[in-house]
Amino acid sequence: MTATSRVVIGIDAGATKTAAIAGLLDGGVLDRLRTGPSAIVGLPDDEALAVLRGVVDRLAPDRARIAHIVIGLSGVDFPDEHPEQHRRVANALEVPRERLLLVNDGVVALAGAAGRDRATLVQHGTEVTTAWRERLGGETVFDSVGVADVFDVRLKAVPAVARMLDGRATVTPLCARVLEHCGVTAAEFPRWMMRDPAARERILRLAPVVFEAWREGDATASRLVGRAVEDYVVTTLAMAARLKPGPFQACFGGGTIAQGGEALVAAIGERLARERPDAVLATPAASPEEGALVLARHAARDASARFGT
Repeated sequence: MTATSRVVIGIDAGATKTAAIAGLLDGGVLDRLRTGPSAIVGLPDDEALAVLRGVVDRLAPDRARIAHIVIGLSGVDFPDEHPEQHRRVANALEVPRERLLLVNDGVVALAGAAGRDRATLVQHGTEVTTAWRERLGGETVFDSVGVADVFDVRLKAVPAVARMLDGRATVTPLCARVLEHCGVTAAEFPRWMMRDPAARERILRLAPVVFEAWREGDATASRLVGRAVEDYVVTTLAMAARLKPGPFQACFGGGTIAQGGEALVAAIGERLARERPDAVLATPAASPEEGALVLARHAARDASARFGT
């Protein structure tokens, strides 16, 4: 089988969606698809495995053509779990284990985001992804389980509004905007937060509300956004400290950051430049699934060089 007929597949498998792309080993894209979530906690369950199997069935029904698959899977966090996670996914997909690279989704996000070898990534979408690398193929997740947290304007707007409602903070227009977005009155807000199953989804859509108020000069929103900018930069600096000295590309992306627009990216850039003038600010160049495809080609060629396949 020639390189022109061999297929590589990149998959970004998360808690809200699974996005995949298939291409030829020597370049070019064959197909793309997007389907339901396939994130795991611990070992993969049957539902997650069925989603991943369905993706590969659609992109490469002829398994013999597959040169390599890279899956960035949310939930691949701990080394002691990885061998069994890898075995179960490979078996479910019916591909040889040596042709499957299973990594945390942060790894493929950085591979897609960065256009240079030395790079860091803070990607804030539904969740926060952080990773860094010295070179392509050497991506390392920074805080895969989010224990240290990253400041989230959506979640932090909730206690800010609660404090305005109970008198612990000065009321600003953001308070009424959040209540309107949530569809509740001031009196209903605490009960709604604790008991309404739709509350979390509404809260996770708060970013445009906060950013609009910030652009209009709202004091509470300005404080929230300022804290987020600070934490994005502090997180980047902590990752950069793991790199060898010298310039690096600092990538910031994801839906939440994108909703802040050019003004938010500019604020991040100004703060970062004060701390690390050698940082090159960038928005992600490609999607995580495209990053997984890059890593799949890299892994396939590396295996070919090592084993002469």
